[in-house]
Amino acid sequence: MKNYLFLLLIFSCSLFACSSDDDNNNYGDGSEIPIDIDRPSEDVKPIQMWIDAHANFSRFAEKASITSYLEKMQETGFNEVYVDVKPGIGYALYDSDILPQLTKWGTETVNRDWDYLAYWIEEAERLDMKVIASISTLGFGATKTKEGLIYDSSQWDGKTQVEMPDSSNPENLVDMRDQTDVDAAMLNPSIPEVQSFVISIIEEIATKYPKLKGICLDYCRWYGGNYGFGDTTISAFEAYSGQKVTSNNDIITDSGGIGSLYKYWIEFRSMTITNLITNIRSKIKSINPDLELHLWASAHWTSRYSVGQNWASKNYTPTGNSSIYTDTYNKTGFADQIDVFSLGAYADAVWKTEAPNSDWSVENFVTTYSNYTMGDCDVYGSFASYAYGNKATSVSDAVYLCLKNTDGLMVFEISHVINNSQWNAIKDGIDRVYK
Repeated sequence: MKNYLFLLLIFSCSLFACSSDDDNNNYGDGSEIPIDIDRPSEDVKPIQMWIDAHANFSRFAEKASITSYLEKMQETGFNEVYVDVKPGIGYALYDSDILPQLTKWGTETVNRDWDYLAYWIEEAERLDMKVIASISTLGFGATKTKEGLIYDSSQWDGKTQVEMPDSSNPENLVDMRDQTDVDAAMLNPSIPEVQSFVISIIEEIATKYPKLKGICLDYCRWYGGNYGFGDTTISAFEAYSGQKVTSNNDIITDSGGIGSLYKYWIEFRSMTITNLITNIRSKIKSINPDLELHLWASAHWTSRYSVGQNWASKNYTPTGNSSIYTDTYNKTGFADQIDVFSLGAYADAVWKTEAPNSDWSVENFVTTYSNYTMGDCDVYGSFASYAYGNKATSVSDAVYLCLKNTDGLMVFEISHVINNSQWNAIKDGIDRVYK
C-alpha cells in the first residue's frame, strides 16, 4: 500500500510539472509561444562597382588582373559590376562587327587576343556575380587627342552636337569635334540616322552576350544647355513644336536669358532623349525580355532639363517655372522606360548637415528621388568615391546612405577605390546595413 501511494505521488508530481511547463510556453489565450524564432534573412541588394574604360585601360590589359580585382570586389561585398565597353572615344571593348576595337588611347596601347567583355562575364559567373555592360550612348570621339570614330570618317560630318558659346553672337556655332574641353564629342540625337546607329550597337551587344544582366546608358543626353543648335536641330525642333525660329535668340536671348521659345525647346530636347531611350528599350526587350535597361544620370533633377534628361515618372508634373516647363513637359518623363535608374548622388557633402542650404548632398538625393520616379523603376544610389579620397568615414557613410535608402548601390569607380584604399571603408558601409 505504501508503495502504491508513493508511485501515485510521483505520477501526480510529474503531471503537475508537465502542466507547469506547458503553461510557461503558452500565452494567456493558450496559444503557444515560439521558443526558437527563425528570423528571415534580408535579401542582399545589388551592390555594384563601375569599371571605367579610360581610367583602367591598362590596368585590365591581362586576364589575371580582371580575376584578381573581381575576387577583391566579391570579398568586399560587391555582387554586380558595370563594365564600360563602348566609352566616349567610340571604339569597342567587346567583339564588335560595327565598331573598331579599342587598342590605343592617347599614349596607352593594349592589344588583346581575347574578348574583354566575355571574360568579365565568364569570371563574374564563376564568382556568382552579374555584369551590366555600360556604354557612352552618344559619345564617339576623344576631343583632347582627336581620336575616335567621328574623326575617322566624313560620314559623321554635320551629325555631332553644336554649341552656341556666346548668345550675343547667335550665328557663331562651334562643332564639338573642334573643342578640346569636353568629355567626349557627342552625336546629335535628333538625327534619325544617329538613333539607328546607336540602337544597332546596343542590339549587337544584347545579341552577342546573352548572359549579361543588363545594358547601361551613360551620356544619353545633350552635352550642355547651349548644345544642340545648328540647322538640323532647329528644323527638327520646328517640326516637333510647330514654332518658327527666326533667330537662336528666340531660344536663348542675347544676354543669356530665357527666350520666348525656350520652354518649347526644352520639351523638344527632353522628348528627343526619351524617344531614343524608348526605342532602345523596345529593341532590347525584343531580343531578351529579361535583359535590364539601366541609365545613369545626375540625381539633381531640377537641373536636368538643360540636357534633356527627364528621369521622372510621366505622372510627375513640375510646379512653377512656367518659363522652363510647358504644360505637357511631364510626357517626356522616361522612368517607366528603364528598369534601373542609377541615381548619381555625386556631391562633396555626404550629410545634409554639411550643406544645409543646398540640394547637393548624398543624403538629400537618396531620400528625395522617389518624389520624381514615383515607383516607375528601381533606383540604385551611386556616389563619386573620388570626392572623399582617403576619408574612410565619408566613404562608409555614403555607402550606407545609398544602400539603405535605395534599391541598390553603385560605387564610381574602381580606380579611385584602388588609389585611395577605400575597400575597408566600403565594406564597413555595407556591413552597417546588413549586420
